[in-house]
Amino acid sequence: MRTALFLPLLAAACATGTPDLPPEIDVVQVGAAGAPTGPRVLCVVAHPDDEIAFGGTLYKTATHLDGTCDVLVITNGEAGYKYSTLAARWYGARLTDPEIGRRELPGIRQREMTAAAEILAVHELEFLNQQDHRYTQDPMEVLADDAKVWDLALIQERLHAKLTAGRGYDFVFVHLPTSDTHGHHQAASRLALEAVQRLPVAERPVVLAAYPTGRGDEDPVVPESLPGEPLTALDRDAGPWTFDRTQAFGFNDKLSYQVIANLAMAQHRSQGSYQMLVGRWTSETFRRFALEAPDAVARTDELFRRLAEPQWPPVQYDENGELVETR
Repeated sequence: MRTALFLPLLAAACATGTPDLPPEIDVVQVGAAGAPTGPRVLCVVAHPDDEIAFGGTLYKTATHLDGTCDVLVITNGEAGYKYSTLAARWYGARLTDPEIGRRELPGIRQREMTAAAEILAVHELEFLNQQDHRYTQDPMEVLADDAKVWDLALIQERLHAKLTAGRGYDFVFVHLPTSDTHGHHQAASRLALEAVQRLPVAERPVVLAAYPTGRGDEDPVVPESLPGEPLTALDRDAGPWTFDRTQAFGFNDKLSYQVIANLAMAQHRSQGSYQMLVGRWTSETFRRFALEAPDAVARTDELFRRLAEPQWPPVQYDENGELVETR
């Protein structure tokens, strides 16, 4: 199931089985090799499709700011079989059957994730292929010492390796961990925070928690931290920062970053319920964890100031339909 997972149309994707990685890990180079000069972002998520929460931010960071955006995905998404009714016909398998779905969905969801990553201009995907055992709001089902669901030592080792490779990352994006969200999301965010906390303060990236909001939504009341987890405390004196997916561009401002988010979301077609969210989220809102990092607020302010810049000049045509060059 391993090397056959990846989309043949993605010529930039490399084969799996890198010699210095454990055999259960898959790494896919989605973006072409180069030397980007902009911000380096690592997203740490639990499932293939969780990257949509920061989709517009990733795309514009990579394309407008010449940044590098990587995503580390902890689980294989196999528990998504409950939402695969429509996908059964497309993939030629009864994916809603737990036995069939758990066998087939890991490969399917990696292919879908790779396609979404190409749209979002993600550079690299790393799949840790841990078990997506079930929906729960209790993160200790995977984090407890006796849980035996995730290989926590492997996850910790890979997070440390990612964070200390090369010149490191400037930002780490995770899902906002609250007690009423998926326990896997809470666990992924906590593991990322623990990995950053282990770094010397001078080398730490800024860790930001993301959550989607709709037009006119009030900023939700966010708890100081998860019960008993002071590491998840948020900086109450700065932010929140917002990426507006409705930023308009193109001819007569007919396009926006909603197009990017919707196209990426559509790649996850094995997860039918996700498609019901198209157009519902107009903003990607971020809060900073209180974990100390150098110039954290100033760096975050600068990132989102630049993300609000126009990316393209206005598109104009003359009376003959010819493109008018603008600067």
